[in-house]
Amino acid sequence: MKLTKDFRMVAVTVTPFDSDENPLIDEIKKQTEQICLSEADAILPIASTGDYVKLDLDERLQVFAAVAEANRGRKKLIASACDTSATRVLKTINAVKKMGYDACLVCPPYYYPLTQDAVYDFFKTVCEGAGDFAVIGYHVPFFTTGIEIPTFEKLLDFPNFVGMKDSSAVMKRISHLCEIVKAKRPDFAMFTGTDDCLFPALCAGCFGSMTALGAIMPTQIRAIYNAFDAQDIKTAMEINHSILPIIRQCDSLTFPIGYKLLAKAKGLKTCEGETAEQKLVLDRITALLKEGF
Repeated sequence: MKLTKDFRMVAVTVTPFDSDENPLIDEIKKQTEQICLSEADAILPIASTGDYVKLDLDERLQVFAAVAEANRGRKKLIASACDTSATRVLKTINAVKKMGYDACLVCPPYYYPLTQDAVYDFFKTVCEGAGDFAVIGYHVPFFTTGIEIPTFEKLLDFPNFVGMKDSSAVMKRISHLCEIVKAKRPDFAMFTGTDDCLFPALCAGCFGSMTALGAIMPTQIRAIYNAFDAQDIKTAMEINHSILPIIRQCDSLTFPIGYKLLAKAKGLKTCEGETAEQKLVLDRITALLKEGF
């Protein structure tokens, strides 16, 4: 099982909410339509940037269904199946299979710290329970137990464990993972989860990216890929550098509020941007967009 090039640049969406934290389904459909008309290859709704921890299973499935309906088969779809247990993850997987999703993203269960043996056992249960459905691991150590390198190597034995999103932004670790993949599973897809280091991650051997700017600023992210593929290293680096001031503004607020403000500046309806601090950051983001994009 192998992810093809139409999974390479994955657009990770924000989830727009109303003031009562109900997902705005019509806005989600509009967002999906915009991405379908963009340079992105695939769509990943309700990941970390998409506030998945705020949604119960029924709400998540409602959003997944809305994205699939609006997508109409145009882009590859990856469902965030992150949850607190393998049983709950598999419930999500079984539901999104029926909606036409192509793969799922799964992090280790969050809240309680886990040993690496427990992480391995969790993914073993998920991969075996998912059957022939593609599972993409998610290393996000800021929010849950990480997938350490020895555990990752053992997980490569599962044929439907086809990729991993690494959001650590630790290039030393990413370089080691890419070397291991090249030697042991050259069909395996490594993704960076941070826009900041897209260019260096591609240089290290990453297959692609799963990032917020892939959804919000897809033209700039695609331009990095195009320059890198053309071996125009200088241009790829310069474009990656050009988005960093915007990312710094996004990261100046509690995650993922800054990225939701960036999406708002680009036209998405969200309830963020009401506090004085948020308004200030939104103004700075808007000014940067007018200056350079």
